Amino acid sequence: MIERTIVKRINSLKDDFKIIFLSGARQVGKTTTLKAMKEENRYYVTLDNQENLSLAQNDPNTFFILNPMPLLIDEVQRAKGLFIPIKEIVDRKEENNQLWIAGSQKPLLSKQIGDTLAGRVVEITMYPLSQAEKQNDTFRQSFIPSFDKQIEAPWSYMETLKNIIIGGYPAVEKIKEENITIWFRSYINTYLLGDVRNEMPDMDSRTFTKVLKILASRTATTLNYSAISNESGLSLKKTTQIINLLEACSLICIIPPYSGNTIKSVTKTPRLHFTDSGLCCHLLGIRSIEGLLKHPLRGAVFESYVVSELIKNAQNNGDEAEFFFYREETHGEKEGPAEVDLIKEVDGVLYPIEIKMSATPTVEMAKHFKRLRGNVGMGTIVCLYSKRTMLSKDLLIMPVSLI
Repeated sequence: MIERTIVKRINSLKDDFKIIFLSGARQVGKTTTLKAMKEENRYYVTLDNQENLSLAQNDPNTFFILNPMPLLIDEVQRAKGLFIPIKEIVDRKEENNQLWIAGSQKPLLSKQIGDTLAGRVVEITMYPLSQAEKQNDTFRQSFIPSFDKQIEAPWSYMETLKNIIIGGYPAVEKIKEENITIWFRSYINTYLLGDVRNEMPDMDSRTFTKVLKILASRTATTLNYSAISNESGLSLKKTTQIINLLEACSLICIIPPYSGNTIKSVTKTPRLHFTDSGLCCHLLGIRSIEGLLKHPLRGAVFESYVVSELIKNAQNNGDEAEFFFYREETHGEKEGPAEVDLIKEVDGVLYPIEIKMSATPTVEMAKHFKRLRGNVGMGTIVCLYSKRTMLSKDLLIMPVSLI
C-alpha cells in the first residue's frame, strides 16, 4: 500500500474536531486510507451494504446502537438523513475524534454536512495519488519557490510522461498496462455515471461520455459554457449542472482569473483543468508516450497535470493558498495576449508559474511575469528539465517531477 501524505493532515486535525469528513472522487483511496488509520476500537460500517443503508435511512437510532462511537461511516452520501442524528450523538460528549465519515463529494453534500454539523466537522478533500506519494516522498512540502542548491529530478523525461498517461488512481497502479483503457471505461460507466444519475436521472451514458470528452478537449482553456452547450447539444442549464457536478466530485477544478490589478483587459472567465491526467488522456484517446507527444493537445494535458500536482501538493499539506491564472487579452497586436499559466498567492505574495512541456527552459518563457502588479515573489518555470536550478536571480527552473 502506498503511504498517503494526507494521513499527516488527518492526524493533525482529528484531535481538534468531533468529526472528520474525507471527501473526493470515487476510487481515490478514501476508504483504504481511513481503514488503515483507524484504531482497533473504531467500528467500521459502509452504506454500500444494503442492510446498513436501509437501517441508516429508516431507523438511525438502532443504526447507532449497533454501530457506536468511535465510528467510521463509508459512503455517507447514501443516507443524508443521518446528519441530524449524528449531530445529536456527537453533542452528548465533549470528546473530539468521535466520527470519521467518507463520501464521494456531491453538489449538496458538503453544504448539508456543513450546515448541519457546523463547528463539529472539518472537511478534507482527497485526490488521486500525487507524484510525491508515488516516489515514496510523503514529507514533500507544499511548493513555494526557493533555492538553496541544485537537485536532480527524481524521474526521467520518459518516466514523467508515462505517469501523465497513467494518472493517479491507485487501482491503475496495480493492473496490466494493456488493461488500463478497460479500467477507465469501467470507471466512467460504473462510478462516474452512477454518481451523475443520482443527481441527473435523465442523463444517459452516451451523452455523459460525450460531455466528458468535450471537456477533456478543453482542459487548460477558459471555461465557455455556451460553446460546450452547443457542442454537446445540451441546454445551457444542463451543461452548467453537469460541470458543477464534476467540480463538486473533484474530477475537474476551475481556476479563477487573477483580477488584483487595474488592467481593464484582463479576462474574467475561469479556466478548466482535469484533476487526473490519466482520465483526461483516456478521454482524448491517448494511450502511449508516442501518442501523447504527437497529440495536438499535449501542452494542455501537461499544463493540467502540473496544476493538479500543485493543488494536490497544497491540499495534502493543509496549505490554504489560493491559485489563479492571468490573461491580458489586448497586450499588443503583435505579441498577442499576455498570460501567466498559474499564480500561487501566499500571504499576499504572488508567485507566478509558467508551465512548459519542454526540456529547454528560457528566460523568454517568463516574460509576462512582469505584467503582474503588487507584491510579486520569485517566478518559476515548471518543465521537463532534469534538475532544479536558477535561470536568473529571480527565476527558478523546476522539474515537474519535483512538484
